[in-house]
Amino acid sequence: MSTIVKRPYHSPLRRAQAEETRNRILDAALRLFAGQGYAATTIAAVAAEAGVVPETVYATFRSKQGIIDGLSERAAPAGLVESLRAAWIERTGDPRAQLDYVAGFATEFWQANDELAGVFRHGTGDAEIGDLWAGRQAERRELFAGFVGQWPRGVLRAGVTRGQAADAIWALASPELFHLLVRERGWQPKRYRAWLAEALQSAVLPAGG
Repeated sequence: MSTIVKRPYHSPLRRAQAEETRNRILDAALRLFAGQGYAATTIAAVAAEAGVVPETVYATFRSKQGIIDGLSERAAPAGLVESLRAAWIERTGDPRAQLDYVAGFATEFWQANDELAGVFRHGTGDAEIGDLWAGRQAERRELFAGFVGQWPRGVLRAGVTRGQAADAIWALASPELFHLLVRERGWQPKRYRAWLAEALQSAVLPAGG
């Protein structure tokens, strides 16, 4: 007597539909979080905005915290930080080129994720997302500290410590500064990128170095 082994069924169409639904929920949640705040937004409201039933939202993300996690993962997928590290290493020996790359990376990233950054900034009083944002900011500062730590002695401008240099890069390449200049003051991203590259270099490197 033969035994029929059932193999799991994997449908490319089903996977594509699930991914489309996931992104529709994330897009809807981001609009609501940005428009009325994280705390004021309910799962039911997200479902209505996305055109699905609440059960679909729960099945996909389990909770509002899960939606925030999904938005964060979509904005910064696995491998993003490693690609930034690799680009920094590729430019070893040329600190100006390294900072220029950071300026371009920050401009593109915040241009794509300014709305999400705003949700986090406005929700810092909510423990669910406030702690997550604080953690991400700390990780970003640590990343820049690691970069600066790779520079040999003599690279930094006189009087600037490695810690101060990391702080300057962290602050200048922040989502807050991008939002102020690009969204509120109307700078074109190209102008902002050029300004940021010059500001980063002037803040931590010797003039003309």
